[in-house]
Amino acid sequence: MKKLGFILIICSLMAATLMPATQAQDNLEITFVHVFHNEQDFRSELIQLVADEFMAQNPNITVNVESPSGDYGEVFNNSLLAAEQGNAPNIVQVDESFTQIAIDSQFFVPIAQVITDEQLVQIEDYLPQVLEFFSVNGELWSLPWNTANPLLFYNKNIFAAAGLDPESPPTTFDEMLAACEVIMAAEIEGLDACANWPVTSWFLEQWVAMQNSLLLNNENGRTARASEIFLTSPEVRIVMEFWKEMADNGYFTYSGVANDYNAEGIIFLGKSTAMHINSTAGLTLLQQFSAAQGFELGVTVLPLPNEDATNGISVGGASLFITAGFSDAETQAAIDFAFFLTNTENGALWHQGTGYFPNRFSTIEQLESENWFEENPDFAIGLNQLLDSETNAATSGIVLGPVESVRGIMNETIQSIIDGGEDIDAALEAGKARSDAELQGYNALFE
Repeated sequence: MKKLGFILIICSLMAATLMPATQAQDNLEITFVHVFHNEQDFRSELIQLVADEFMAQNPNITVNVESPSGDYGEVFNNSLLAAEQGNAPNIVQVDESFTQIAIDSQFFVPIAQVITDEQLVQIEDYLPQVLEFFSVNGELWSLPWNTANPLLFYNKNIFAAAGLDPESPPTTFDEMLAACEVIMAAEIEGLDACANWPVTSWFLEQWVAMQNSLLLNNENGRTARASEIFLTSPEVRIVMEFWKEMADNGYFTYSGVANDYNAEGIIFLGKSTAMHINSTAGLTLLQQFSAAQGFELGVTVLPLPNEDATNGISVGGASLFITAGFSDAETQAAIDFAFFLTNTENGALWHQGTGYFPNRFSTIEQLESENWFEENPDFAIGLNQLLDSETNAATSGIVLGPVESVRGIMNETIQSIIDGGEDIDAALEAGKARSDAELQGYNALFE
């Protein structure tokens, strides 16, 4: 199918190839778009500081930093619409969920094909787990930037009030259920449930990866287009049995809206729950607000489905895609800025200010030399969780075209089980059928 048909059907916003490339020039101007939309967001401020430093070192290059929206989908679609209109940004922060669509759009160039020999050497400095996550069919498409994984946060004061050791949080599903039984029996004032976390397929995906199991065929969509989801696997069922037991016992609560990370964080910070699962990206904020709320925050790794589920986790987050269709000079300027934004020093600043991973070995070494992790041990937990993970198809994460639809179906399946009381097997069978239909419909566009 021609690109026009693909764009109309998939995004309904984009409908043509890029405009002719801009002619090379001495004074270059490039545009970078990201999702940290709030001007008061320190992440936005940090990005601008880095851009200003890059321009000071490269006075012939102007970097326009823009954030049209705080929503990944809107930023992605707006970027493709701008490309159609001949006004494409040079660099786009793309959420991992859009990797396959970004590739299929043909609006981006694989970064591995356009970097210099010196930059190719720098690629070896990035953690292999992160590089694998942003590679498809063995080719690196984008430069890792804001990456994260899930952690378990808990209220040490509530643990102590319930008679539990606040320095020994649960490490498995069974231990979490046991801890919840004790916590809820303590009848602590203000506590509505034992635990909360967003209803999101991302956690289901992580718990399946921990069991060294795939969620999609073709090596999770990494070696060929995914055409089948393994939503009825024993590994998925283990996760849903746990989730349902937590809900049925009154141990689990959530806002009622899928993917609402902020609302779930507020529930936990309001002391309505004792435990909370969220991204490492929220570590700094959770530390600050828990202190303001007057309780001691505990941070630990994501609980395992069972003691044998030690394969590890996959990363999440976003990367930097380079837009095709520009002059060689403009493309190189965009690549140079992307590498500058993610270099050793700036990677350390980004990690310290946000909780996102340091993606480079050299950044980790710098932080260790500064005793950062020794003085801030919570920041080492997510990183060590990643470094301890195997690098294989299960931990590489899923890649599929209709990712929003399929993840939405998975979220609805989870909700039908924990809210609607639907039979686990029946719900998973229905979710699989709907997801497989989405995959087949998408893949038909490229036959």
